Amino acid sequence: MLEIIKILLLAFFAVAVLLPVIRYMLRTLSPARGLTPLTADEVKYIQRQEVKLTILYFFFACVLAVFSAGVLAMISSIIHASNAHLFVLTPNFRALFAPGLLLGLTLAAIPLRLVQSTLLSHDFDLYKNYMQHVEGERSTRKYGIVLILMLVISGLVSWYAMRWHVAIDSEKLEITNLLQEQRTYLMQDIQNIHYLGAEGEYLISFNDETTINTAYLKPVQLEMIALLAARSGKRVIR
Repeated sequence: MLEIIKILLLAFFAVAVLLPVIRYMLRTLSPARGLTPLTADEVKYIQRQEVKLTILYFFFACVLAVFSAGVLAMISSIIHASNAHLFVLTPNFRALFAPGLLLGLTLAAIPLRLVQSTLLSHDFDLYKNYMQHVEGERSTRKYGIVLILMLVISGLVSWYAMRWHVAIDSEKLEITNLLQEQRTYLMQDIQNIHYLGAEGEYLISFNDETTINTAYLKPVQLEMIALLAARSGKRVIR
């Protein structure tokens, strides 16, 4: 849980830092001309409204990030389901939270756009005027292009993140990485099995220094760990 909160805080900090930079670039590329100047009171007022919109964006991003990570974990389980192996371990919610967060940060712009006019009500025209001052002309069209690009990037990242899985048979393990590259290990190649202190969390090391952290995989059953220990001849280290 703490790890997820740290990732969320880092993501929101990155957005808060990048947003002024993006706005400056947009205003430089297509500065607004012929607009009615805003008074200092209007600027302060609309900036307070913008803080509310930013908080609402972060709320949407959190909800969609959690939802996206859960959906990605479910899809990963479905696409790798197979009766050809004794056990198939796929990425869990924790492993897929980073690509889920990327999807959440991208998709959160859609519901925010839909509720802007309702939330701001009579101040919506003033807000659009303010946005033209700070971002220049046709910023909505440019944001649309950025949104499409981010959706493509998020989709690719999510797809490759879901490719990682581990298939276990009675005599061997097959590890498929993010690039769909496979490595096959015999049970005798296991060097040690460390219990990490929480249910289902083990660190499995092989002779070539490859490791599997099952804290990022699901599901991890005691029968599977018992099979690995028995076939490899290694005891679980606590």
